[in-house]
Amino acid sequence: MLIFAHRGASGYAPENTLKAMALALELGCEAVELDVHHADGELWVFHDRRLSPKSNGKGLLAQQSSSYLRQLRVEGEPIPTLRQVLELIEGRMTVNIELKGVGCVEPFIQQYPQLLQLGYQPEQLLVSSFNHLWLKQVKQQLPDVPVAPLLEGIALNQAAVVSELKAWSLHLDISFINRELVADAHQRGAKVYVYTVDDADDIRALAALGVDGIFANHPDKAAAALTQESQTDYRHWFE
Repeated sequence: MLIFAHRGASGYAPENTLKAMALALELGCEAVELDVHHADGELWVFHDRRLSPKSNGKGLLAQQSSSYLRQLRVEGEPIPTLRQVLELIEGRMTVNIELKGVGCVEPFIQQYPQLLQLGYQPEQLLVSSFNHLWLKQVKQQLPDVPVAPLLEGIALNQAAVVSELKAWSLHLDISFINRELVADAHQRGAKVYVYTVDDADDIRALAALGVDGIFANHPDKAAAALTQESQTDYRHWFE
């Protein structure tokens, strides 16, 4: 099972910061997830539309200048750009880039060739979003980029969006996981990654269900949970 450090090792360091990404590397993580917004021609790694309360800034991130954003801090850590994060990781982990903010698709497409040159193979930069139209746009212009639709519910057509987008993986909220959806995604050739999972029993139950990966705030503890024996019967954990 692949374990993504959710927003970096965010259980131990301020989320989406270089400190959290560096710690994920130190913990030996194979993959990391981060969120991207666009402002002033640059892609910024930050989760929310609004700068408050996750940083000491105010207002909508997308409306700020680069000079202002560089001054801000998230629990004492600066808000990094996507390029800064990828320079730090340097191809040592798979990076799931969630396109979060309005206007971030075109800048990502434009920057993509330069981002690859920072030490990455195409399969190491996985692009996800709740906005499936953005993923379609990315796939049309960059057909080699692996994309992953995010779902926060179960669609009537199960995992059909995987086929429509030629997606690498399907990312699903743990509240909506079920055996049928996992099987449908696998039948369509996609991995299934589940967020956000830090409970040891949930992690083992997802592994038993055949899920391919999870997003965890404490990735080291998630990895340890997979090696721990348990007498719990997980066959009906999500039913």
